[in-house]
Amino acid sequence: MNYDEEVPQARAMSLRQIEVFRAIMMTGSISEAARSLYVAQPSVSRVLQVTESRLGFLLFERTRGRLYPTPEAKRIFEEVVRAYEGIERVETLVRSLADGSSGKLNIVCSPSLGVHLVPLAIARFHAEFEQLPIAFEPLTHNHLVPRVLFGKNYIGVSMFEVEHPNIVTVPLESGRVWCVAKRGALAKRRVLDPKQIASMPWIDYEHDTPLGRIVGKVFSNTRRPEPVVRVRSAISACTLAKEGVGVAIVDPFCIDADMRAALDVVPLHADADHRLTASLLYSHVEPLSSVARRFVEILHGVLKQHLATKRTTRAA
Repeated sequence: MNYDEEVPQARAMSLRQIEVFRAIMMTGSISEAARSLYVAQPSVSRVLQVTESRLGFLLFERTRGRLYPTPEAKRIFEEVVRAYEGIERVETLVRSLADGSSGKLNIVCSPSLGVHLVPLAIARFHAEFEQLPIAFEPLTHNHLVPRVLFGKNYIGVSMFEVEHPNIVTVPLESGRVWCVAKRGALAKRRVLDPKQIASMPWIDYEHDTPLGRIVGKVFSNTRRPEPVVRVRSAISACTLAKEGVGVAIVDPFCIDADMRAALDVVPLHADADHRLTASLLYSHVEPLSSVARRFVEILHGVLKQHLATKRTTRAA
């Protein structure tokens, strides 16, 4: 290379130069372009002059004080129009994502949480994001985790511990397990211990279920009684208890106001303080969207209110 030769100037347009060029093409004059850009007229003239100097050809012919775009300018403007259409699509997408009119919220949860609390959170969320489609499905523990792992943009709400390297787990609220029986059956009891439960007709869970494992811990120092019936979910246990079949241990999230009115709900003895935590689950490779984060905020408030109401009702 001959270093005495002048290095050619880069023939490119900056974003500012493209903006000024577009404004001149759309308005037909430098003064109108300056007005549309909220800048002084000399500033637009200077940018145009520098742009033409950098490109090495004219963008406009000056005739009797008016500007006429050259063929080169017309070719460039075609591409500028397409570029700005793309920018407008991005802006529209950003607005739709912000107001919840684009995308979808996919929610799976433990069956107990799906009876009352998650639907209540969905209803409150929907009041804010009426245009956003929502898919909701209660699933057992064995099906919930794979859906969060392999589904697209799924969030899960589980009341059982999930340890998986590809799942993010965020604890939300924690509550004690409760004993339930038909209204009046436990009226004189303020607490129950495992030995007292063992003396009553008993509704148990299959041992391989999460609640079945909790019950195993409750009876770790006492013989686990033979049940009248075994079930796989706290919802089934509550329904059977309401019908007078027996007493059951249930999680703190499955009992709504209607169910509470039909049941005696008594805590376990303080020495058997077994707790369950409702947690948010999502995939490491699918970070939460802004609307998903808002749903989690609403759900957290619903859970907190529910557990506070249970404590207040029991204290009364």
